[in-house]
Parts: sequence; structure tokens; C-alpha cells
Amino acid sequence: MRIAMNVTRDYLGGIGTSNVNLLTFLNGTGKGVIGIELNARRHMRGATSFWHLSPDWFEQHIFNIHDLPLNKALERAKSLKDVEKYYRPIISMVKKILRREMPDVLFLNGTYYLPWIISIAAHELGIPIVLRYAGVLSLETFKFKPRERSIFLAMEKSFRKRVFSFIFPSQLCRDVVEKKVYRRPIERAYVIPNPVNTPKIDIDRSVERRIAAVGRWDAIKNFKAFFDVHKILKKQNWDHVATFVTKREKIKNIPKTINLLAPMRQEGLYQFYKSQGLIIAPSLFETFGNVPMEAVCLGIPVLVSDKMGCADILHMAGLDNMVMSFDNLKEVAIRAKQLCGQEILPKQLNNLRKTLDPKTINEQVVAVMREAAGSI
Repeated sequence: MRIAMNVTRDYLGGIGTSNVNLLTFLNGTGKGVIGIELNARRHMRGATSFWHLSPDWFEQHIFNIHDLPLNKALERAKSLKDVEKYYRPIISMVKKILRREMPDVLFLNGTYYLPWIISIAAHELGIPIVLRYAGVLSLETFKFKPRERSIFLAMEKSFRKRVFSFIFPSQLCRDVVEKKVYRRPIERAYVIPNPVNTPKIDIDRSVERRIAAVGRWDAIKNFKAFFDVHKILKKQNWDHVATFVTKREKIKNIPKTINLLAPMRQEGLYQFYKSQGLIIAPSLFETFGNVPMEAVCLGIPVLVSDKMGCADILHMAGLDNMVMSFDNLKEVAIRAKQLCGQEILPKQLNNLRKTLDPKTINEQVVAVMREAAGSI
């Protein structure tokens, strides 16, 4: 089976880590993988995440689209058709590569405009598509203007007619998409969590009062709640160190007492988790939540919003106290103090690692792709 998939070089984010995990699992097998990257930057660093892959097996195609910014498309567009017309030159270029390579299946991650562009090209060539959800686009754009929101909702809905199979990283994600996006059940939908590839050796956990949040600065990630919890703890004279790992950008009202760190490679991120007593994930909604799952699989306590898909994994492992509503931040601060530096029992840790085992999960994902590839 020859696979095409959209790839990204970003260090932070579930798409990047899950894709590298899958590619590492598949490396050297089958008929190879075609990585398609649509990049909206004028300047970019090398995609070091893929350097370990066999060059005869993994072929990466990079389309630089900085001259076709999305904001200009949205300014002019009255409907999704106008956005498609704006990006038709890129769709044609992607289509040319796919026609030449003719993969058996296209494995897409996310419903944003970049995978949307690739999906149109593949559909027009009759290539079956498997879509792994990574964020619900219509929810993540809730602060956009009404016209733009309607375009993004139409964009997300349009995948329905092109996708053969859907993979949801959590039941929460599937429920939200079926009820709020498509408003009806989805056939050939599978719930498969994102894999977590932790180091083979156990990492000593920190018992220091160090709390942290990791992720991109976005309204739906709700990192303001992390800032506010930090301020509450400071007022209570609970001596601690707070750190936020994110891309360097202008962040309004971030307390000066919070350390800012730039995104790091996976190995560095594991070492960062090791130095923390608690990882906090306060998202208003998240399809899964790779960061807290990576941390907790290393034995680091986490505190996640009950609006995150990974909450089910914590419940299954018997870690119910690590999940709660973030509506009352004073209650969150109390729980944070209780959890910081807490030990996770070996049985609970084993349950987590078995549930999120990369080999098992990647085999399930490949089975879904084989089914789609066999549909034509």
C-alpha cells in the first residue's frame, strides 16, 4: 500500500507528533509514503522530524503558499466556492503530484484549509481518503466574524462528501462532530486515541512545586485560565514556579512571574516534563490532548479540563482526580496544590501506557487505511 499524507514540521501539536509516530512505525514497509506539506511561511527551518526516515521510502513535497494568505482569501470570499477558486492553482499543483505518484490512500489530519486543499485534489483523482480529526474547525473559529465562521463551517462539512473513513481521537470528538457539525451519525467512523511514544526507561518525577502549560496560543486552548490559577496560587502564598511553553508571540496580560519557553523537540519536551510537578491543560474543547497524555505516561501528574477527549483515558486508568471543570478556578487551584508532585501508581501507569501503546494504535490506523484503499 502506497500512502500519501499531509505533514507538518512544527514541534508543538498533536498532528506533528502523531504523524512522526506513524511514519516511524511504517518506515521501510509497504510501497512508501508521500508527505505533502503546504507551508504558509516565507522562511522555514528544515523538517528534522523526518530525517530518520529512509529517503527511498519517504518522499516529501513542499508547497510554499505564503503568496496566497488565507486572510486575503477570506476578505474577498462570499462563500467557500470563492476560497476554492482562490486556491485552485495550489489544488492543481497538488493534484499533479498525486496523479504522478498515485497513492492507494490519502491519510489526512485535521479539517483546516491546508488538508482541505489536499482533499479536493485527491477526491478529483478518485483517491480514497481517511481523515483523522485533529481539532474541530467550526469550534476553533468561534471568535471569528460571522461570515468567516460560516465559511469554515462549510469547509469542515465539505469533508463529508470526500472522506471514506473518519478516525476520531476520542468519543467526545465524535459526539461533537456528529451533533454539531454534521447533525447525524457518521458511517465508517472509528474512535482511536492518539499514540504516546514515551521513552523505554522510567523517568524520575519531580516533587518540586513547578506547574506548566504547553501548547499554541489560541482562544480555545484557554491558557488564560492557567495564568489566573497561577495568580490565585501566588495570592495564597503557595510558593511555586510557573512556565508556559509556546511559540514566541505577543500574549496579552501574561503575568511577568510566568516563565516563557520556546517549543522544543520531543526529547527536550520529555526532559521538561521530568522537571515539572504538574502539567495543566485547561482547554475549552480539545479532541484529545497529546501534551497531558505524554506527561502522565512519564509519571508526571496532570490536571485537564473535562472538555478534553483525553479525560476518558484518565478515567479508565483510575485517575479521576486529574479531570475537572475549569469553571471555578479557585477549585482548580486547590486541586493543583493537591496534585503537584503526586505519585502515579505503577498499575495506573501501566494502564495508561497499554491504552496509548503506539504499536497497537498505529496498527488500527493502518487497518482503516487498508479498508479505504480496498474500496476502489
